[in-house]
Amino acid sequence: MINRRFFCLAIASVALPIWAHAASYPDQPVRVIVSNAPGTGTDITARFLAHQAAAKLGQPAVVENKAGAGGVLATDFVARTEPDGYTVLFSTGAHFMLPAIHSKLNFDAKADFIPVGVFAQSPMVVFVPADSPFRTIEDLLEAARKAPDTISYSSPGVGTSSHLAAVMMFNQAKVELRHIPYKSASQAAMEVASGQAQVGINGTGVTIPLLQAGKIRILAVTSLKRSASLPEVPTLDESGLKGYDFVAPILALVRTGTPEPIVQTLGDAFTAAAAQPEFKELCLKQGLDVAIQGPAELKVSAPGEFDKAKRLSELAGVQAR
Repeated sequence: MINRRFFCLAIASVALPIWAHAASYPDQPVRVIVSNAPGTGTDITARFLAHQAAAKLGQPAVVENKAGAGGVLATDFVARTEPDGYTVLFSTGAHFMLPAIHSKLNFDAKADFIPVGVFAQSPMVVFVPADSPFRTIEDLLEAARKAPDTISYSSPGVGTSSHLAAVMMFNQAKVELRHIPYKSASQAAMEVASGQAQVGINGTGVTIPLLQAGKIRILAVTSLKRSASLPEVPTLDESGLKGYDFVAPILALVRTGTPEPIVQTLGDAFTAAAAQPEFKELCLKQGLDVAIQGPAELKVSAPGEFDKAKRLSELAGVQAR
């Protein structure tokens, strides 16, 4: 016969670990899983924040890159871990797009994760070759209205942030441009610099070096406010598309089921690191803007990001596969 006292203790030891240890969290190293490759803006950001947050947490934060499949590999890995706060996913705005472009995932990007914080964001930029006749967004849109579907624009691929930002822009402006998707952000940007595509919508990381080299001209940024990295470049809102706002955030998430005190502890540690002047300098070098939101704010705003991604994907004719 099973000893009743032993049985009760055994059940308690299984049911209580995550919640019972929340008060002592963390008492072991934290794994930070980055959805992008080493050397990318997301990776550099995650490593800085992890190093700084580790001092506040009192435990090491070990960074691991699991890049591939547009963030699916890293997200799937974290989805299989315990919801105990010891595995943190660092990803980008691509996380919000996963349900809209993938129909056969082993996880639910919306239901299986809790946002811990947003720390930086990258606006897209609208750019043209250095010798382009388009000097302003108004020039581009006027030409597009006169000759629909004849001006070509590049992006890093169907369903990417750049593609959806373009769809949002041209839909609001009520113009049609011909989309040319490429396999990478750098290839898409170089095709514009060489004149193979007339317009590009891409991130700051690949476009600022081309701007500095005199190979492209940036017409506008997609954020509602001007970018600290490109203060002289107007926004699309300033260029006539009122209210236009599209940015790619860098954010951290943990598994749903992670105790709220642990989520808050992680959020406090990472947002405190993002508030340091050194982080702002790091962001400027990468063409990023500091943008800090904690768990409470993201709990409210994150569902809207999933809805926005779904709406834009449908508008772009992107079918989940």
